[in-house]
Amino acid sequence: MAATRIVIDTDPGVDDAVAILLALASPEVEVLALTSVAGNVDVDQTTRNARRLLDLAGRPDVPVARGAAGPLVVAATYEDGHVHGHDGLGDLTWEDPATPESPEHAVDLIARLAREAPLTIVAIAPLTNVALLRARHPGIESRIERLVIMGGASFAGNVTAAAEFNVWFDPEAAASVLSGPWPITLMPLDLTHQAWLTDADLAYFAGLGTEVGTRVAGMLEPYASYHERWYGNRDVIMHDATAVYELVVPGAIATRGAHLAVETAGTLTRGMTVIDRRAAHAERPTRVGEHLDRLAFATLVRERLARYPLAG
Repeated sequence: MAATRIVIDTDPGVDDAVAILLALASPEVEVLALTSVAGNVDVDQTTRNARRLLDLAGRPDVPVARGAAGPLVVAATYEDGHVHGHDGLGDLTWEDPATPESPEHAVDLIARLAREAPLTIVAIAPLTNVALLRARHPGIESRIERLVIMGGASFAGNVTAAAEFNVWFDPEAAASVLSGPWPITLMPLDLTHQAWLTDADLAYFAGLGTEVGTRVAGMLEPYASYHERWYGNRDVIMHDATAVYELVVPGAIATRGAHLAVETAGTLTRGMTVIDRRAAHAERPTRVGEHLDRLAFATLVRERLARYPLAG
C-alpha cells in the first residue's frame, strides 16, 4: 500500500519530538511538511525546534512552514517551560539548525499539498493553524482525507480540571475544527495516558549509540523528572506520538464514534472538550481513541527510533 501523505502540525515539545521522529522513521507515512504554531513555546521557538528535529533526523528536504503566533481570540498566558524545558526540547545544547524555513505560510502550504492529492493532517498542537485553514481556504475540508488530533479529555484536564492544553490554548480554534465536515480521529488524555515510556526505554535510547537515541534520552530526562513531581512516577506520557501511532499501525488503537464540542465561554470550563459517546453517535466518522496496548506501543517506538544511523 502507498504511504499515507501527512503534514504534522506541531509545537515541539518533547512528546512532539518523539512523534515527529517516529513518523520520519516509519515507511507507512510520508511526511510532506512540518507546520509550526505557538503552544508549548512561542512560534519562533517551535519553528526553530521543528528545524532542529529535521536536522537530527537527516531530513532537511522536509519543509518547515511557520504558522500562527497565538490563539484566534484570547491570548494564552500559560508558560510550559517547566514541562518541556524553556526551549521546548529539554534545554539541551543544539547547533543552529541548517534545515531552512519555508517562505510559505503554514496554512497555505497545507492547502497547496491538499489540493495536489489526498492529505492527512496530524495535529499535535493547539488547533489555530487548522482553524485558519478552514477560514482562509473555504471548502478545503473536502481535500483532507483525515484529521488525526491529539487533544481534549473526557474526565480531567492537564491545565485546568476541565481542559487539556491543546484545546485550552485556543478553544475557539478547537471548536471550529471539531465542528468541521472532515473525518476526525481524536486522541484525548483518556487515551494518551495509556502510552508511556519508562526509565528502561530511556536507557535503551541512550544505549543505541546514535545521535537520535542520545538526544531523545536527553530530552526525555527532564520530562521524566517533571512527571515524577506531578504524578509521583517517572513514566513519560507520549501524548502526541499516539496520533502518529494511529496511522503507522492501523487498528492498534481502539476507537469509538462520538460527537465532539468545545466549551468556549464557561467560567470554570473554558477549553473543556465535550465527548458524547452515546450509542446514537456510534457510526459517526468522528472517532475517539479509547484503548491501546502500552507494551506494543513502546516496542514500536523503540524499534523505529533504532533505525536511525549510528553517530559519527
